[in-house]
Amino acid sequence: GIVDLMARSLNEKLAAGLGQPVLVEARPGANASLGTEAVVKSEPDGHTLLMATLSTVTTPALSRTSWQPTRDLAGVAMMGHVANVALVHPSLPAQNLKEIVDYARARPGQLNYINAGVGTSPTMAMELFKKNTGIDVVGVGYKGFPPAIPDMLAGQIQFSFMPFGVAAPHVRAGKLRLLAVAAPARTRQFPDAPTMAEAGFAESQVISWYAFMVAAGTPRPVIARLNAEFVKALADAEVQARVEKIGGEALPAGKPEEADATVARELERWTKLVQATGLKID
Repeated sequence: GIVDLMARSLNEKLAAGLGQPVLVEARPGANASLGTEAVVKSEPDGHTLLMATLSTVTTPALSRTSWQPTRDLAGVAMMGHVANVALVHPSLPAQNLKEIVDYARARPGQLNYINAGVGTSPTMAMELFKKNTGIDVVGVGYKGFPPAIPDMLAGQIQFSFMPFGVAAPHVRAGKLRLLAVAAPARTRQFPDAPTMAEAGFAESQVISWYAFMVAAGTPRPVIARLNAEFVKALADAEVQARVEKIGGEALPAGKPEEADATVARELERWTKLVQATGLKID
């Protein structure tokens, strides 16, 4: 998955800087809650890190969890973001986001989208888009995007948000039509595709961000050492190329406090959205 690929894009550089192996371990389940809980309960010594994503803030906003990101985790570094993209099946006449909104408004409840997990950035992107435009598009549940792709290629799913890296091969093959990119700037791989803001839907843009965190209580000197290694790794051209290949952008790591501020800001934003939409985890 994208989270795994993002982490693996820099583990070699981190290992070289830290002088010890850096292993990537997938802990999926419960909308990222299982992996997050494992880090929260780990020894606060800087040896166990969490790759935090949008799910780190949407999961506690959507359901009761034993952990809270602003209480139980401490920021180490920002990493970057991977764009979600808005797509339609080529059988639909819509050529841009405004046209798909008009098309959906004329057909309430008749279009489907991929719900790859409530709390994931593509699903939250669609829910925010629905809220801001007033369209009625039905979510169809899947365990991730791989099992959903055949249905969208077949036209059973007509309109959806999807991670860039998952969508790109099908867009290049002409099997899906790219309407917009949820990113601060256009992607070099599809330069003609506008951003959500350029398409007139800035308020609906969901940035799928990535950051690294450790258990609260980790000594500040340890966090500072980790941060210094992330700063070096993310400035490396090879790492940046790996991230770009999967449709992302490696950003400067910044200070640990910047990661904390991002998590706090995003938690507040998505808690308000969940309250407004009534979203729940089934």
